[in-house]
Amino acid sequence: MIIDFKEFKQAYSELKKIIHPTPLIYNEWLSQQYGCEVFLKLENMLPIGSFKMRGATYKLSTLTPSERKNGVLAVSAGNHAQGVAWAANRFKIKATIIMPEGSPLTKIRNTEALGAKVILHGKSIEDGFSYAESLMKKQKMVFVHPYHDPKVIAGQGSVAFELLEQLPEMDYVFSSIGGGGLVSGMGQVLMGSKAQTKIIAGQASGCSAMVDSLNSGKIKIIDHAETFADGIRVKNVAPEMFRSLRKVVDSSYTVTDEKMAWAILQLMEKARVIAEGAGALPLALFDQLYQKNSKVFKNKKIVLVICGGNIDVNLLERIIDRGLIESKRKVRVSIPIQDRPGILHQLTGVIKEKGVNILQVVHDRDSTDTGITGTNVIFTLETKGEDQLRILLNEMKKDFPHSRVFS
Repeated sequence: MIIDFKEFKQAYSELKKIIHPTPLIYNEWLSQQYGCEVFLKLENMLPIGSFKMRGATYKLSTLTPSERKNGVLAVSAGNHAQGVAWAANRFKIKATIIMPEGSPLTKIRNTEALGAKVILHGKSIEDGFSYAESLMKKQKMVFVHPYHDPKVIAGQGSVAFELLEQLPEMDYVFSSIGGGGLVSGMGQVLMGSKAQTKIIAGQASGCSAMVDSLNSGKIKIIDHAETFADGIRVKNVAPEMFRSLRKVVDSSYTVTDEKMAWAILQLMEKARVIAEGAGALPLALFDQLYQKNSKVFKNKKIVLVICGGNIDVNLLERIIDRGLIESKRKVRVSIPIQDRPGILHQLTGVIKEKGVNILQVVHDRDSTDTGITGTNVIFTLETKGEDQLRILLNEMKKDFPHSRVFS
């Protein structure tokens, strides 16, 4: 969906009166780690914890008095819901939001707290769109699409205007992509401003229709959506969005949930930033590409768009745990041993000597790999990372050659 650059400038002009610019923070830890200048664009610091309020606010600001009287309807897994609810509250417009039944409780409650009526329906965003069509036939309302709307995209483009003022000479912008509204908006603003910045977009590997489409050059259809990153769990590719993204995205990739979990943990520890899956994906993707070819990014100015921070606290513990596993700081090691006095003591002595902490020990005497007189000992260990784990395994294998790490 290609939009006149004047629309983007009008949106930015309007939103500046309402929304304060979000911080662009230089992160020393990450910059030293990667040998470049890493900046975090903290969209999670907006009142609703997500960039989504930009597009929703601009869209609602353009409604006529009669349209405002009729109210607005939206479909969202959470962030767009809160954005529409926030804007509707500000402009005193009645808002109805359809959310999937499995939406995070935090996002449901926050949307309701902003005065919107929430209807839980279906298992996915796509189910919500179908239900919205039936509601629109019964009641006249303005539909506020989460990404396939020129006003919404124009509002999301305000992120790029802020970046151009904060860091004019940025080399790369990394962003997550779901329906494509944020990346399309930022990309068109950067292109219209003749910036030399490259846009790298990422999507969850468990729901990667847009990235698959961009990389194949034609729209791909998927029938599954398996990712904890609900903010970008979008299965269907809108043709107009696909065409506009092809013009502005330099390259696009998929990222696993495990890698996103790792990035959430990294942002917490090294930036004191709480990000949801979609918000942490840019760091995960940057690290993924850096590991393949670090020279490309040496001394470059890298912007990671932390698009949202609305993470379900009930999932946070599991996500952190997955992040620890991904970074090899929490591992499970299987060691077949002879089941006789002193062997386990010998083994734990090696673990102690290498400074590794034992979290749990399980004996599996039913394992077919150990024979009648043996047992399989499964340790859950806490390490300082991959290097310490490698040293430990090398030492273990001297006396216990079949020691191995497993998931």
